[in-house]
Amino acid sequence: MVSSGKEPLNGDENRQDGILATAFVVAVSASIVIALRFLTRIWIVRNVGIDDYTILCATLGIVVGCGLVVVQVHYGLGRHRYYLTEWQYIEATKYSYGEWIQTFQTLMFNKLSICFFLLRIPVKKLFIRPIQGMIVFLIVTNIALTLLWIFQCNPIAGAWNKQTPSTCFTDAQLQRIIISQALVSIISDFALALFPVALLWKVQISLRNKAGLCSLMALGLITAAACIVRTVMNWQNINSDSTWASIDNWYWRTLEVCIGVITASIPALRPGYRTISASLRSYLSRRSSRKYSTFGLSVAGNPSYAHSDGGPIAQYSADSAKPGEAARRAASAEIDQAMRYGDGEENFAMHSLPGDKSIMDHGIKKTTRVDVDIERQPSPGLDDTDARIRGGRYFV
Repeated sequence: MVSSGKEPLNGDENRQDGILATAFVVAVSASIVIALRFLTRIWIVRNVGIDDYTILCATLGIVVGCGLVVVQVHYGLGRHRYYLTEWQYIEATKYSYGEWIQTFQTLMFNKLSICFFLLRIPVKKLFIRPIQGMIVFLIVTNIALTLLWIFQCNPIAGAWNKQTPSTCFTDAQLQRIIISQALVSIISDFALALFPVALLWKVQISLRNKAGLCSLMALGLITAAACIVRTVMNWQNINSDSTWASIDNWYWRTLEVCIGVITASIPALRPGYRTISASLRSYLSRRSSRKYSTFGLSVAGNPSYAHSDGGPIAQYSADSAKPGEAARRAASAEIDQAMRYGDGEENFAMHSLPGDKSIMDHGIKKTTRVDVDIERQPSPGLDDTDARIRGGRYFV
């Protein structure tokens, strides 16, 4: 173990389990979201664009970062440097150096994906130029900062092995590189979150869709908030006990890249969500219609549905046992309603039909009106009800 330094007050603390769990959850979550995004673009939208490929690069960066974290934990990340050997600390620092390169590139591809997504929206050239300028700005600044980080020492091995004779940037200069990259991320996050408001202001879509798209794009502000927090904690990375002190900064940095990928993909998932929702509603509607139709037909053809409480089903079943009685009752009720509402009332048959209305709602959904203009005088051999039926309006 390292002999220099003072022993930590709380002994050999260990936060490695939480680091590993977070790394795996982030990698799996981002991978699932990107898989859903590509399924949506391939099978529903049928148009895979450069914004999809750039966000795929960002997701691959997260997966690579997860692997680098696993190796760092193996060499001591999550424990105090005091309890590590010099070789363990050098190896942990080396893979941390590589993880920062991955972070710079992942964030760059994430924001480039948002820019290319905005270019999918049909707008005037006046709005296209700023997006193209943002793309150039992100590529130039992130590549420049990444190169500065890579070549912070000459030779490069001096970046993680201080025993190697080398010329390196000072700790203050390294902090400026990290803070500069954070400022680029924060500025671009705010710009890309607010730009859709101006971009969609005159686009011919509904106000609801405009508000929805702007809200989804504004989710990038969460990424900006995480970036601000990890920038405030930047001092933890340049620390004599970095394998322990930098953990909180790592959590916020990981949260930043994960939320960035997810929020950049949510707008692209809207077509898939709408398609699935419509299909689900259609399926439930068809299932409900079949259920009620089957119920109505079963009641009409099976007197065993009758209940002893004398309710509508019992009454219907009892009437069904008498040939023609149910039809006579329904027709008589409809004629009464016609007389009450008048012949011009098209919907009179749906007003408070006694007995059979509850069955009608579950069974036959369409009726055909038949007007029979015959003399309504009672005929010999027919009672008053039969005469009213023959001279009335029928619904079949």
